[in-house]
Amino acid sequence: MSFGMELKKFRRTGYFPAFPAGAAAASAFPILNMAVRTEVYTGLPGNPLDILLDASWQMMAMLNILLIVCGTCMMYHTEYAENGIQKMEVLPVRQISLFLRKFLISAIMAALVILIEFSAFTFCILWWFPHTGIDFKELLSHWGFELVVLLPTIMVSLIIASACRNIWISLGIGVILVFTLSVLPKDYLFLDLCPYCSPYQLLTTAEQNGHAALFLGVCIGETTLAGIAEHIYLKIRRYFS
Repeated sequence: MSFGMELKKFRRTGYFPAFPAGAAAASAFPILNMAVRTEVYTGLPGNPLDILLDASWQMMAMLNILLIVCGTCMMYHTEYAENGIQKMEVLPVRQISLFLRKFLISAIMAALVILIEFSAFTFCILWWFPHTGIDFKELLSHWGFELVVLLPTIMVSLIIASACRNIWISLGIGVILVFTLSVLPKDYLFLDLCPYCSPYQLLTTAEQNGHAALFLGVCIGETTLAGIAEHIYLKIRRYFS
């Protein structure tokens, strides 16, 4: 089954419109925040992008995680409908290939979401900090960092969705993880590196603590190990099904 066929599965599910819509909702947060509290933020010293991220990213990151959870649940809901998974298991199709294509689609949509959100930050800088200018290299660095630290969350959410036939179970587990891990203490590096926690991290903060490379390396490693674990799980499930 090709990548194009995988895309066609979700065209009528509302999956693709949901991500830009969610990104637009998240992007409205820094704009409204700046519009209401203009004097507070424009009076702060420092890099305007860091000011905007400090003020808004925690809420935006939570919305991004919830969007990922809902999107991955929707992906596998279409597969389990009408016993689609069972029918594909008798075809010469590798289940891990289907899973990785879903991961790739989710990662592309996440990249688009973060790009839209950073476009909102760019608008805020141009409108409320007109004398500062735009450093596109800095914006690209932050965009890449936020995408990488979101990858383990995407992978784990897909694994949960693939293991649960009922969409409400996978959605419930995802929402519980989102809100449980979001209230854990932020003083421990180990917790910050966990999926569902790492998307809250900022590149500037990580660089100040000397942990930027650590976050990137660990998140890529977590994503890889989770993908290997899913491959093993799919083999075991097919053997016993």
